[in-house]
Amino acid sequence: MDNAASKLPGAETEPLAASVDVKGMFDRIAERYDAANRVMSMGIDVLWRKQALKTFAGLPEDATFLDLGAGTLDGTTAIAAGRPKARVFAADFAGEMLRAGAAKINDTQNRVALHQADGHVLPYRDGVFDGVFTAFCVRNLVRIDVALAELARVTRPGAKIAVLEFFRPEKPRWFFDGIYNQHVLPIIGWAITGDRAAYKYLPESIGRFDSTATFEARLRNVGFTDVSTKNLFPGAIASLITATRGNTP
Repeated sequence: MDNAASKLPGAETEPLAASVDVKGMFDRIAERYDAANRVMSMGIDVLWRKQALKTFAGLPEDATFLDLGAGTLDGTTAIAAGRPKARVFAADFAGEMLRAGAAKINDTQNRVALHQADGHVLPYRDGVFDGVFTAFCVRNLVRIDVALAELARVTRPGAKIAVLEFFRPEKPRWFFDGIYNQHVLPIIGWAITGDRAAYKYLPESIGRFDSTATFEARLRNVGFTDVSTKNLFPGAIASLITATRGNTP
């Protein structure tokens, strides 16, 4: 990790994504990804996205959005459906995930663009986005600070960012971490997708990822302000971090 990252408390551990073929993993499970998500979260992930998208309530109706790590386009389609004048750019490095979700865009396709893209080197010009939404993506980045600096680059001053993620807890949660994530979730994921390794990666990646405090510090370091965290489920199973793009990087 770079020197700036190593100074952040809790950022000493390299993300698990650095030693795993994450792109290949998501490409493998793309066709069954939605089915597995709905079963494992009992549909709560849909409610979490709705909560996260409230971050953008004050933006213009014709705002331009980036959905980073768009996956099978649940977030993209929610933004497009809720804002008939908005444009949404969906970026994900796993092309099979985008293809698996492409049918969801339907009558919003003239306002939605799908791009297979690396979050560390985004193919967009400076200051183009009014809002950035990213759900369960940042944990899969190898160079987190590089990717966040890219988000700062492609957003205009005053832009809003909403990060929905499973962050590393400050204290172990005996049921969620010790039982459900370690034992139940891999079996469910394996049964639905046929890929047990992918669903062993999830709990392991959480344990190797940032706490919310560390991730907040990363956002501030690259120029975001008004950074705050909201836990979306008892025990901080999922958290929403929101921020505003400052006037200077």
